[in-house]
Amino acid sequence: MENPKVYSEFDKVQKNRISSIIEEFGEDLINIHGKCMDIGCGPGDITKEFLLPSLGSNAHIIGTDISESMIKYASETFTMKKHLQFEILDIETKNLPKKYISEFDHIFSFQTLQWCSDIRQAFENIYQMLKPNATMLVYIIASHDLFEVLKFLEQDVCFAQYIPNTMKNISPYQESKNARKELRELLQNIGFTVRHCSLREIIYSDEKPMVEQFLNSLMCLLTFLEDMPYDLMKKFKNKLTYEYMKRKIFYKSIYNKQELVLDRCKALVVYAQKNV
Repeated sequence: MENPKVYSEFDKVQKNRISSIIEEFGEDLINIHGKCMDIGCGPGDITKEFLLPSLGSNAHIIGTDISESMIKYASETFTMKKHLQFEILDIETKNLPKKYISEFDHIFSFQTLQWCSDIRQAFENIYQMLKPNATMLVYIIASHDLFEVLKFLEQDVCFAQYIPNTMKNISPYQESKNARKELRELLQNIGFTVRHCSLREIIYSDEKPMVEQFLNSLMCLLTFLEDMPYDLMKKFKNKLTYEYMKRKIFYKSIYNKQELVLDRCKALVVYAQKNV
């Protein structure tokens, strides 16, 4: 079910959120040179079109993702010999490749780490990969209806056997009472100096077809769907869409009477530095 081309065509919402974060930290990013990593680069379009142009002219990015198909597509579509390459990496690995240790001047991760079942391991790996005094900029979805719906569907006996245990521990801050404090303390415990840590409520609206496209892009990431019989997979997708839309607010635009869907989520933004 992982379809990099479809994901890159339907990831408008992701691009809008990430471009706003890149713009917010633009004065810092333009001064970043050297070797960088983008964790969870997916099909590579955002890394190439948004992140790379925001950095200093001597920056070099390695885009990494756990998905072989995403990296294959990114490598074939967006590789730039001097500035951008792509490699497979599971950021939750307990056996971090030696070639990555203390190698990076800056590490980015946008809307990826909420999919981790062991987020502490992910941040420990990031810490290991950074050079002394190097920095990271991370954007994590703290809570969103999608994860509530996935938890709900996990209880359905029709689907439960196909959903791996790792999926059941994703979105670690979904139920948190103080996500900002929890994340800050986790990072400090690992050894980071936290320069910025904020929890933000994000509200946006779009036309119903665009919201459905957004869901389609996210379903491209649910690799367990490949293990389902076709009819069951269709049932899962339809039920996910129904349950997701059921939690939304619909209203008509005052300008053209177009039906719009109101959505909201909470996001964590962190800028932190590795202590010497």
